[in-house]
Amino acid sequence: MRLLTHNVLRNNSATSTGAKSLKITPIEVRVDEPNLDSSTREREITFVKSLLPSLDWETLLSGAKAMGLDSLPPVVTPELARDEGFLLALYHVLMDCHLVNGMLTCEETGREFPVTDGIVNMMLEESECR
Repeated sequence: MRLLTHNVLRNNSATSTGAKSLKITPIEVRVDEPNLDSSTREREITFVKSLLPSLDWETLLSGAKAMGLDSLPPVVTPELARDEGFLLALYHVLMDCHLVNGMLTCEETGREFPVTDGIVNMMLEESECR
Protein backbone atom coordinates (compact mmCIF):
# COMPACT_ATOMS: atom_id res chain seq x y z
CA MET A 1 0.00 0.00 0.00
CA ARG A 2 1.46 3.34 -1.03
CA LEU A 3 1.53 6.33 1.29
CA LEU A 4 -0.63 8.12 -1.28
CA THR A 5 -3.32 5.48 -0.73
CA HIS A 6 -3.00 5.76 3.05
CA ASN A 7 -3.55 9.51 2.77
CA VAL A 8 -7.16 9.06 1.63
CA LEU A 9 -8.25 5.98 3.61
CA ARG A 10 -10.72 6.38 6.48
CA ASN A 11 -12.78 4.05 8.66
CA ASN A 12 -16.31 4.04 7.24
CA SER A 13 -17.92 1.98 9.98
CA ALA A 14 -21.08 3.17 11.72
CA THR A 15 -19.14 3.96 14.91
CA SER A 16 -16.67 6.28 13.16
CA THR A 17 -17.09 9.81 11.87
CA GLY A 18 -14.40 9.06 9.27
CA ALA A 19 -12.67 12.29 10.17
CA LYS A 20 -9.49 10.77 11.58
CA SER A 21 -6.69 9.12 9.68
CA LEU A 22 -5.58 5.54 10.18
CA LYS A 23 -2.42 4.94 12.22
CA ILE A 24 0.19 2.74 10.53
CA THR A 25 1.84 -0.06 12.49
CA PRO A 26 4.37 -1.50 10.05
CA ILE A 27 5.69 -5.05 10.05
CA GLU A 28 7.31 -4.91 6.62
CA VAL A 29 8.05 -1.80 4.55
CA ARG A 30 9.47 -1.65 1.03
CA VAL A 31 11.04 1.46 -0.49
CA ASP A 32 11.57 1.18 -4.23
CA GLU A 33 14.35 3.06 -5.95
CA PRO A 34 13.13 6.27 -7.58
CA ASN A 35 12.88 6.29 -11.35
CA LEU A 36 15.80 8.39 -12.55
CA ASP A 37 14.63 8.44 -16.17
CA SER A 38 14.61 12.10 -17.18
CA SER A 39 11.67 11.51 -19.53
CA THR A 40 9.32 10.94 -16.56
CA ARG A 41 10.64 13.81 -14.45
CA GLU A 42 8.25 16.48 -15.77
CA ARG A 43 5.24 14.13 -15.48
CA GLU A 44 6.11 13.33 -11.84
CA ILE A 45 6.50 17.02 -10.97
CA THR A 46 3.18 17.89 -12.65
CA PHE A 47 1.45 15.01 -10.85
CA VAL A 48 2.67 16.10 -7.40
CA LYS A 49 1.92 19.79 -8.06
CA SER A 50 -1.68 18.93 -8.90
CA LEU A 51 -1.98 16.59 -5.91
CA LEU A 52 -0.37 18.84 -3.30
CA PRO A 53 -3.46 20.96 -2.46
CA SER A 54 -5.54 17.86 -1.69
CA LEU A 55 -2.98 16.01 0.44
CA ASP A 56 -3.68 15.70 4.16
CA TRP A 57 -0.19 16.77 5.19
CA GLU A 58 -0.53 15.73 8.85
CA THR A 59 -1.63 12.23 7.76
CA LEU A 60 1.27 12.00 5.34
CA LEU A 61 3.75 13.09 8.02
CA SER A 62 2.50 10.57 10.57
CA GLY A 63 2.36 7.76 8.00
CA ALA A 64 5.84 8.47 6.71
CA LYS A 65 7.23 8.71 10.24
CA ALA A 66 5.62 5.38 11.19
CA MET A 67 7.36 3.80 8.20
CA GLY A 68 10.74 5.24 9.23
CA LEU A 69 10.80 8.23 6.87
CA ASP A 70 11.68 11.43 8.69
CA SER A 71 12.65 13.59 5.71
CA LEU A 72 9.39 15.51 5.16
CA PRO A 73 9.16 19.11 6.39
CA PRO A 74 6.50 19.97 9.00
CA VAL A 75 4.75 22.32 6.53
CA VAL A 76 4.87 22.94 2.79
CA THR A 77 5.80 26.53 2.13
CA PRO A 78 5.02 28.24 -1.20
CA GLU A 79 8.74 28.06 -1.99
CA LEU A 80 8.82 24.29 -1.44
CA ALA A 81 5.71 23.85 -3.59
CA ARG A 82 7.71 25.31 -6.51
CA ASP A 83 10.98 23.48 -5.78
CA GLU A 84 11.52 20.66 -8.31
CA GLY A 85 13.86 18.76 -5.99
CA PHE A 86 11.27 18.75 -3.21
CA LEU A 87 8.46 17.77 -5.60
CA LEU A 88 10.46 14.82 -6.95
CA ALA A 89 11.34 13.71 -3.40
CA LEU A 90 7.66 13.98 -2.43
CA TYR A 91 6.70 11.89 -5.47
CA HIS A 92 9.17 9.25 -4.27
CA VAL A 93 7.63 9.22 -0.76
CA LEU A 94 4.06 9.02 -2.09
CA MET A 95 4.61 6.46 -4.83
CA ASP A 96 7.70 4.40 -3.97
CA CYS A 97 7.23 3.77 -0.23
CA HIS A 98 4.99 0.77 0.42
CA LEU A 99 3.50 -0.78 3.55
CA VAL A 100 3.82 -4.46 2.60
CA ASN A 101 2.56 -6.00 5.85
CA GLY A 102 1.20 -4.34 8.95
CA MET A 103 -1.91 -2.86 10.47
CA LEU A 104 -3.94 0.31 10.02
CA THR A 105 -5.75 1.36 13.19
CA CYS A 106 -8.59 3.87 13.41
CA GLU A 107 -7.50 6.39 16.03
CA GLU A 108 -11.14 7.18 16.80
CA THR A 109 -12.54 3.67 17.36
CA GLY A 110 -9.53 1.38 17.66
CA ARG A 111 -10.78 -0.75 14.72
CA GLU A 112 -7.87 -2.50 13.03
CA PHE A 113 -7.49 -3.16 9.30
CA PRO A 114 -4.74 -5.64 8.34
CA VAL A 115 -2.40 -5.02 5.42
CA THR A 116 -1.12 -8.19 3.75
CA ASP A 117 1.14 -8.21 0.70
CA GLY A 118 0.44 -4.50 0.21
CA ILE A 119 -3.35 -4.88 0.20
CA VAL A 120 -5.43 -3.42 3.01
CA ASN A 121 -8.52 -5.35 4.06
CA MET A 122 -11.18 -2.78 4.94
CA MET A 123 -14.12 -5.19 4.84
CA LEU A 124 -16.58 -4.39 7.59
CA GLU A 125 -18.74 -6.86 9.46
CA GLU A 126 -22.44 -6.38 8.75
CA SER A 127 -22.95 -5.14 12.30
CA GLU A 128 -20.42 -2.34 11.65
CA CYS A 129 -22.32 -0.94 8.65
CA ARG A 130 -24.62 2.03 8.84
